[in-house]
Amino acid sequence: MDGFDFSQLAQVLGLFLPMAREGLSMLGAVPWAVRVPLLLWLLWIFYLAVMNLQRVHMAGKLGRVALILGVPALVVGFVLDLLANLVIFTVLLGELPRWGEWTVTARLKRHLATSSGYRLAVAHWFETELLAEFDHKGYHAGPGEVDIHA
Repeated sequence: MDGFDFSQLAQVLGLFLPMAREGLSMLGAVPWAVRVPLLLWLLWIFYLAVMNLQRVHMAGKLGRVALILGVPALVVGFVLDLLANLVIFTVLLGELPRWGEWTVTARLKRHLATSSGYRLAVAHWFETELLAEFDHKGYHAGPGEVDIHA
């Protein structure tokens, strides 16, 4: 990353803030019955984008422009992850996240390891249907696969 300047990155992120504010204000007009699936869908889309960026970065092929364009996706994806974890998964799992469980992944991992019943079923469904096949590092083990980070 020769010549990469973090001030350039800050300038790019500054361009996205007004768009984020506008998007959040428009979200207030959307009914909750639409917001929940929309948030889950957006979280999944950003998960796919970030996993792909991470895969290319680990291969040493992520260029400066792709990095600059990818950082806002990482930031937005993390915010979506926090929101989904605090709101949607609190309702789905009938509990607040524990301290340190900032992401949906952290919470799902705990339920896969320690839960039974419907919480285990919810965690297993999300892991196997939406996450495992797209995770190049193996944090989300699919059915019959071994989680290399367990």
